[in-house]
Amino acid sequence: METVVYRKIEANAWAKELHASGDIHSRSPSSVSASAREAMPLSPELFYPLVTAQEMVTWTHWLPTALVFDCTQELSYWEMISTLRKLNAPPAVLEELDWSWKMELFDTYEVRTPVRLDARDPLLLGRLGEQRYRIALWGESLRPQEEITALVQQSLAIRTRAARWQTRLALGGALLGFALGLWLGHLSPDNTPIVTGFMFALLGVFFGCLPMLLYTPENRQHDFLDCYRG
Repeated sequence: METVVYRKIEANAWAKELHASGDIHSRSPSSVSASAREAMPLSPELFYPLVTAQEMVTWTHWLPTALVFDCTQELSYWEMISTLRKLNAPPAVLEELDWSWKMELFDTYEVRTPVRLDARDPLLLGRLGEQRYRIALWGESLRPQEEITALVQQSLAIRTRAARWQTRLALGGALLGFALGLWLGHLSPDNTPIVTGFMFALLGVFFGCLPMLLYTPENRQHDFLDCYRG
């Protein structure tokens, strides 16, 4: 399975030396040297690329399901390991999580996947406050960032067109229903065309929107993206 780990190993010689000083799997997830941390406070940007706001919009649509793990919770580490294994995370991803957890770079981790039972293309993010950093990405249809962005933009255009059609159908149904109600109102013994017109206008809106309610613009967007997500 193709995997991308985003850590810039060459970015910090101190971290490389710490990483090479012993087997990281021989220590508990929280056992990092306090003196080393105090000697050189670490920023995640030394090791991982920052996720910009625009890039996050792309990931939000491409991988809309977010699983969040709080580092202050004792069981979060093992819950993450269990979750990543269920998502068929390669060993390199598990090792990267272990490394970044021991370095205490983040206060929260986020795993993003598509809205599907067979979730693929997971993205592992580290969060520090409001900032997000890319840690690893893997899956069956790993694509360049530029291509994913283009596909998301196409899906948003499909969603926008579907939303416009939803508005037009609702308006058309309302006008048709109102006209039909006026006609029936004039024919009725009570002679209440306005009231009847509004009643049929509401029915027209309902039946005009019914197709889009059953198959929403969001469904159209995700169906388009699913063609490319695996």
